[in-house]
Formats: sequence, C-alpha cells, structure tokens
Amino acid sequence: MTATIAFAILLAVFAFGEIVAEKTRAILSATLVIAVVLLIAFWCGLPADIFDTACLTAISNLLVGILITSLGTMIDFPELKRQWKTVVISLLCVIVGVAMIVIVGPFLIGHDMAIAGAPIFAGANTAALLMTNALTEKGLADLSSFVILVLVTQNFVGIPISSILLRRDARTFLKDRKNIELYAEKVEESGSTATKRKLLQLPAVFNKPSIRLLKLAIVAALAQTASTLTNGNVHFFVFALLFGILFCELGFLEKNILPQTESQGFIMFSTTVIIFTNLANTTPSQLVSMLIPLVILMALGVIGVFIMGFILSKMLKVTPGLAISFGLTCTFGFPTTLLMSQEVAKAMASNEEEHSALLNYILPKMVTAGFVTVTISSVLIAGVVVNML
Repeated sequence: MTATIAFAILLAVFAFGEIVAEKTRAILSATLVIAVVLLIAFWCGLPADIFDTACLTAISNLLVGILITSLGTMIDFPELKRQWKTVVISLLCVIVGVAMIVIVGPFLIGHDMAIAGAPIFAGANTAALLMTNALTEKGLADLSSFVILVLVTQNFVGIPISSILLRRDARTFLKDRKNIELYAEKVEESGSTATKRKLLQLPAVFNKPSIRLLKLAIVAALAQTASTLTNGNVHFFVFALLFGILFCELGFLEKNILPQTESQGFIMFSTTVIIFTNLANTTPSQLVSMLIPLVILMALGVIGVFIMGFILSKMLKVTPGLAISFGLTCTFGFPTTLLMSQEVAKAMASNEEEHSALLNYILPKMVTAGFVTVTISSVLIAGVVVNML
C-alpha cells in the first residue's frame, strides 16, 4: 500500500465519521464511528501499519501541541465570569468524578486501567491523545484500546441522563411565570466596542494564515521547553493550554486562532485518527473483556458527578438536575451541549415565549459547562493523572 492510498483511506474514514455525526445530530459521535469502522477494517485485514504508511504518526504527535495551544485562545473570560456558578460546578463535578475513579477504581478494575481511563471520563480527544502516548511510552499500549472504548462510549452514558434531568428541570422552570418573563427576552451585555492594542500584538501586516500558524508553533515550542525544565513533572499539554491562554491575553495569538490558520481541517484530522493506532492490535476477545471494567469506570465517574452536583446545587442555589448536567457535559461536550439545549427547549415549551425563555435559560450554561469540562479540565486533569501511571 502506498502512502497516498493509506492517507486517502484514513481521510475517507474520518469524513464518513463526520457525516454520520452530523446526520445523527452528534448522537453517534465522529470518534465512535471512526473507531468502529477502523476496528472492523483491521479485523478484515487493513494493514496495522497504515498510520505509519500514511506518514501521520510523526506529524500528528507534532500537531497536537499546536492544537492544544489553540484551545487556550478560545477561552472567553467575560462569559466565564458571567457564568461563574456554572464554571465552579462543572470543574468540581468533573474533579470529583475523576477522583472516584482514581481512588476506588484500582480496587475494582486494577490500577493501570483505572488511571488510564480516568482522564478520558473528563472528556476530549486531547486527553485521549495524552494518555495513549503516555501508555505507549510506558509499555502499556494494550490499555490504549480501553482508553478508546471509554472515549467512544461515554456519550451513551452522559447524553440520556442529562437529557432526562434537563427536561425535568425545564418542567419545573415553566411552572413559575416569573421565570418565563425574566428569560423570554435575552439581555444583551453592554460595553465599549473599542479595543486597546495589547502588549505583544503584532502589526496588521502579519495577519496572514502562515504567520498565525507560525505563532502557534512558537508558543507550543515554548510550552515544550517549559515542560522540559520541570523534567516532565508538568506535562507539555498543560503548559500548551496555559501558554495559549497567556499569549492570547498578551495579544501575540489571536482569539480562536486555529480557523484563521486555514489548516484546522488537516490538524483536526491528523490529531484525531492517530488516537486509534492501537486498535490494529485489539482482538474481539480483548474488547469483550473490557466491557465490565468500562461499566464500572463509568458508574464511578457518574456517581462522583451526582454527589458533587447535588451538594453544589444546594450551596450555590442551582437546581440539582442542572448542576449534575453541567458535570456530565464532560462525556459529550460541544456541539451536543448546544443541540441538547435546543431539543429540550423545543420539546418542553408549548409556545414561542416558553421556548425562548427555556433556550436562554439552559443554552448559555450548558455550552459554558461543556467548554469548561472538555476544553479546560480534561487537559489539566490528564496532565496530572498521567504521572500516576
């Protein structure tokens, strides 16, 4: 098989996964579809070295640092400040969920399996990338299949539970006419549109896709250097996220910079398909043997989220259903947070006013929660837990 053919096959699988995810409104995630297609393909004879043949292994490991750096530029601090309760609840729920897996999991499914799977419960392909790379380096590549299994199935845990809880909360919300009147019209934040030039902001002549990609690479390189100075005790991915935030605030990186590099599609493809490298060595019997540990791990994580969500709902005066749903966004993230909010509002409202009120009440909170859990906490948690392997 030539490099071009291998590359085309992987691109076709990735594109098929995205199409299915779009058609099913993210109920079947792209990662799930890609994993299933590749697993069946490997069992049917697809060469195990297809990723190396397509020249993706090295380039993907390089691009993941750039991807995570770009995530830091997506953080909207004014919105996080407005939604501070959502931020606090989301972070603490995910931390407690992961802690339940890390503390209790080793007694039920073994130390390595619990530690490998725990950060994946916190969400995001980036956490999976970090863990699969670390497992390979430590000679535990066989656990990568379990990491992928957690990644592709957690949607089926978080989505139905959150949907039920949000619908129940929506029913309670609509019983109070004051709620409808308060949220029916979205309140726009007022403020000056003028922007000050930031400390490290470059002149407009440098506003080119290639320069933006170069700046991302420079910041990623600085993050890797910083990690090296700590002897790897603070993972490169953690520094990449933090430096992305820092250099965006200083003006060196533009807000939400990755699409502006005109390379987002290739970077997302490269860093996603490489997660599934170790599926080539996964047998049906191995997959079956992982099902019980998978159920135990997910149950522990959900229990942790439920406990913390209930406690925080009482402390911060938020309904328990909403608080628990914030925590569970780690299992599905965006765009499901958006789609679920829209579907709940449509299903529970009896008129346009109720629909508008429900949407304005639920959607900003759920989108913020998903961003906090999947984009921020998953990388930070994975960077900490990986040292426990």
